[in-house]
Amino acid sequence: MSECKKYVIFVTLSFNMLEFLKESTFKANDVIVRGLHILKRHYISIAGLCFLLFMTNNLSTFLAGYFDAPALGFVKYPLFILFVTLFFGLQLVLIKRAVLLAKGIERTELKNYIPTLKQFVNFLLGLVIYSFLSGVVYLLCSVLAWPLLYIGVNMETISYEINPLLTGFVMMLILIRISFFPFFILVNNFNIFRAGRLSVAFTKGNVIDLLVLMFSLASTYILQLTFEYLGYSLLATLSSVLNTFIVIPLVSLVLAIAYTDMIQEYKGSDNPELFKNII
Repeated sequence: MSECKKYVIFVTLSFNMLEFLKESTFKANDVIVRGLHILKRHYISIAGLCFLLFMTNNLSTFLAGYFDAPALGFVKYPLFILFVTLFFGLQLVLIKRAVLLAKGIERTELKNYIPTLKQFVNFLLGLVIYSFLSGVVYLLCSVLAWPLLYIGVNMETISYEINPLLTGFVMMLILIRISFFPFFILVNNFNIFRAGRLSVAFTKGNVIDLLVLMFSLASTYILQLTFEYLGYSLLATLSSVLNTFIVIPLVSLVLAIAYTDMIQEYKGSDNPELFKNII
């Protein structure tokens, strides 16, 4: 079987797995198809923002190495603040653009795309909180995995395999539950704590659907890694092209469409309690 035929089979299987979601709050396959239609009409603006994010990230990495000398520290720190502001600011502009397109608003004033200082600060605070949660979950998973030592499991296996895998799984579930907090910050101008509670309440009952949706979006990257590992260079290249030029620009649109669909179904409070909606 040729590499191209194998690639077609893999992609077909990835999309066929979405068919079981026909009774979901939203259909993952329908969300992806709608996202592709919007991306086709507005590819330049969406892909252009993704390209700016890519260039900002790489330029900041290059300049960080260039200005690594201690004598140039007075230049490095202002540039760090500049690039952090530019990188995350562009991410918020991309999310705003995606939300407006998902609502059918194709053109609006430039100021409607630019996040306010409050929105920017709350978004950064959300990233800091997620990083803090990652550390807490890692420590908890370390404690849970500790008894494995008494049944003969090697310490290196626990430290480098079991604990990272367990932590990654838990953090993936947490990420799904809080993944919509930027939308509530940008659309409703809520602070990070209210936006986080709303995201947890908002995703209650939709975890499996969102998990499959995100897995579908990540499938091309998973395929790319698989093909690279197996030595199928042509298939790895095809997957890389698909991931770079289609999937990455598509992600923000798909999440925005899922957000607009689920917000219509949401019947809960606009200021929910956190612990009542975790499970």
